Amino acid sequence: MCGRFVVARTIGEIAMIFESDEVLGEFDLPSYNVAPTQSVPILLDRGFERDEHGNPIGDLSREFHSARWGLVPRWSKGPGEMAPLFNARIETLFEKPSFKDSVLRRRCLIPASGYFEWQVSDSGEKRPIYVNAGEEGMFAFAAIYDWWADPSKAAGDPSRWLLSASIVTKEAAPELAHIHDRNPVLLSPDTLDEWLDPSTDASPELLAAVAAVADEIAAEALFHEVGPEVGKVGSNSAGLIRSV
Repeated sequence: MCGRFVVARTIGEIAMIFESDEVLGEFDLPSYNVAPTQSVPILLDRGFERDEHGNPIGDLSREFHSARWGLVPRWSKGPGEMAPLFNARIETLFEKPSFKDSVLRRRCLIPASGYFEWQVSDSGEKRPIYVNAGEEGMFAFAAIYDWWADPSKAAGDPSRWLLSASIVTKEAAPELAHIHDRNPVLLSPDTLDEWLDPSTDASPELLAAVAAVADEIAAEALFHEVGPEVGKVGSNSAGLIRSV
């Protein structure tokens, strides 16, 4: 599970790192304690032309958009009707009604400097751990997204549309299993391109390949204990990721 994460860079810096073509929306970054339902940057590949079957053709534009963290399926009644779907298990992406359509063609990534997980000791004590990519590194979380249309607003009203996303998680890599039994699916430069490409159909083979590479990346992750202040949603400062 991933319930809090960190983006310790500006959107301009992130756009350069991931070589995006365009940045759309407003971003309140850096942020050291991103929580579900807050706005997060997502990177996706968008095609402007489609064939007769609706598949994207021609050049793709790699774009950063601002999205709600917690996927709202397009068929749902709205964001207030269900608990925030901020994580999506890779093992059941094709089974869950909330995720099975998005994984086919609406895949994205969420950039992160690291994420917080609460390690539970044998005595039941919870210790917040910051799992990270190092001071200069960035993780690319595999994610899925969807658009929800507010039926109370006019069809031509741009504010009618809500973009939202969920982070894909998997069984923890061996090196991180002592912290928590799950971790975000981490994309490499190679799996990133395939994951984002809307012309690539999702398949069990694609998910298995992405998961395998994710374990290799997770094996290189750094981690250390941090202070309990991270448990407060209102706390947001660089001190939250400092080792204690």
